[in-house]
Amino acid sequence: MYDIEHARLFLSIREGKPINNGHYMANSTMLAIMGRMCGYTGQMLTWDECFNSQQRLEPAEYAWTDEVPASTVAIPGKTKLV
Repeated sequence: MYDIEHARLFLSIREGKPINNGHYMANSTMLAIMGRMCGYTGQMLTWDECFNSQQRLEPAEYAWTDEVPASTVAIPGKTKLV
């Protein structure tokens, strides 16, 4: 399935012309995050709204404890974009 992709990758290495898909990968990841945001809020959101959101998906603190903080469950139509 990836024969052509690998052939181009190896050719780029041999020719010293590295392939940089960073922009494509960042946009692809943001698109997946946008889908999650739209699904969780039940809203149609723009790229700029999602990109400029202040929502944080990581825990407030990383610690080795037995206590796991309870998280709220998103309800489409009621959960707001932060």
